[in-house]
Amino acid sequence: MAAWLGSIVGVVVIGVVVELLTQNRRMGNFVRSIYGFIVLLVIVTPLPKLLKVNFWSTQTDALINTETVNQLAQTSRQAQITQTLRSKGYDQAIVTVSDQTIYVNLGVRVDAETLADLQKTLGEEVVIL
Repeated sequence: MAAWLGSIVGVVVIGVVVELLTQNRRMGNFVRSIYGFIVLLVIVTPLPKLLKVNFWSTQTDALINTETVNQLAQTSRQAQITQTLRSKGYDQAIVTVSDQTIYVNLGVRVDAETLADLQKTLGEEVVIL
């Protein structure tokens, strides 16, 4: 509270000095308008704390749902794997996500060496069928 009052007094003192310097100039009205906005901002800034309301976290908690974030991450990973497979020539590959595991059905038979290379490229969380 003391810091808030100190900042108000500081802004008022600075404003008085600035107003004395710009009394008869064309920019005087503009400077006074900006000064009034700054004073208003300094006065209003601590109101949420005084009202004990945290507007930001209330809105954020309502908007962010961890399940939704996890689904977005899985969908993004699924799209990334699909794109990687297409770039390697596996256009018929089907990528599905179940819990934290990603299943890939290539749609064609591949040899063990190619399978190991794909597994290394896609990551250990991917199960290639």
